[in-house]
Amino acid sequence: MLNVGILLFLHDLLVVSSDPASTSYNSPILSADRLPDNLKITAIGRLRMIRQGWPYFDGWPFPERWVQLDGLGIHYVDEGYGGRPVVMIHGNPAWSYMWRKLIPSVSSSHRALALDLMGFGKSDKPNPTLHDFPHHARIVSDFIQSLGLRNIVLILHDWGAPFALQYVVRNPQNVAGLIIMNTFLTTDFRVPPNVASKITPSIIKDSAVHPENVSEEAMKAYWAPFPDDESKRVYQAFARMFPDSPFHPSFRPMKEIEQGVTHLSIPTLVLWGTGKAGAAYAERISKMIPGSTLSSLNAGHFVPEDDPDDVEELVLEFLKNHKL
Repeated sequence: MLNVGILLFLHDLLVVSSDPASTSYNSPILSADRLPDNLKITAIGRLRMIRQGWPYFDGWPFPERWVQLDGLGIHYVDEGYGGRPVVMIHGNPAWSYMWRKLIPSVSSSHRALALDLMGFGKSDKPNPTLHDFPHHARIVSDFIQSLGLRNIVLILHDWGAPFALQYVVRNPQNVAGLIIMNTFLTTDFRVPPNVASKITPSIIKDSAVHPENVSEEAMKAYWAPFPDDESKRVYQAFARMFPDSPFHPSFRPMKEIEQGVTHLSIPTLVLWGTGKAGAAYAERISKMIPGSTLSSLNAGHFVPEDDPDDVEELVLEFLKNHKL
């Protein structure tokens, strides 16, 4: 009998899926007679990924939805259908679970969407060499286009912001509002290598001003996408994505964003947890984006987790005030 706790990669060609009907993958290519009912092997070429039947996570009642982009199965949440699309995009090393407390309130009046970046959450995990700025930004752009989203509001955190803002500066006519949280939008932004190399899901609680708001159940959810050394290579790859020279693959897209946001005329809220990092960089970002408003919270970098109540209040207020 197959031990479901040990699933083998087979020649880098196989995927194990807990809900094959929800994906757009091909039919099984190998007999699954020995697999439990909730697991199925499907082909996906050059990619490698394990998608097991995940346990229930605290505060996560949302059904899985999938779209295939650039050969990758991208997981997302899609709640509420009565209003403007509000798309939430996480950063490193989080996943769409970070938005679980915001999704219900937003979906009561809007269509609330939250995707998992490739390699994160329930989305497929490609070869780590594919983790670069252009690829991630293309996935975000393709997500918006493939779902036919129009006049959207984007709520962005950490790496989710630069990936999405490349789309924004190229397609400002399709973006009605921006909410930007604790991120980096300039080519001179640096994270010390000794810090970047130590980023793991533990930092979500360790960096919080209010660690009591980040439960142990929540931390189990943040660690769930990274059960082994192979899966952990995704957040390790991000440490190398900061542009440390004009020749770095991230430099040109970051420069495009750095220059492009200065020409935007989109209602923008810069919502920043300044409890540990201070407000200087947030003020710089706010000044770069014409007409933006800066709101500071006594929270750490992962502000939606550290201070979810104030984040919810400010987001809903922004949507209401700008009639979005």
